[in-house]
Amino acid sequence: MKILSLLSGLALVAFAVAADAHAHLQKSSPADNSVISASPSNLVLNFSEAARLTALWIQNGEKPKQRLKPLPTAAAQQISVPLPSLTPGTYSVSWRLVSDDGHIMGGALHFTLAAEYAADHPT
Repeated sequence: MKILSLLSGLALVAFAVAADAHAHLQKSSPADNSVISASPSNLVLNFSEAARLTALWIQNGEKPKQRLKPLPTAAAQQISVPLPSLTPGTYSVSWRLVSDDGHIMGGALHFTLAAEYAADHPT
């Protein structure tokens, strides 16, 4: 019985270590679920470990997704990508990456560019 408990405990520890081995988004700018008042010039993603972006998209509401480029070619913990000039609305940013351990991961974040920005910056 003690051996079974020991093996179960070791399996749980091994699973926890393996689960932490993937790159997870720790913070971003703009922050997830934030409301901002100015169009940011860059999207900055900070991951728990070095990762290489393989795809990155931005979408304003129901409008078509727009692929963001150029993507950095090297793996990094902090990744910055230029953004086009954004109009007021609710944005979704989604990505696909390869972590250092070779796992392909995806993720998304959301933010809103407040309408007050449009009044201060007519097009």
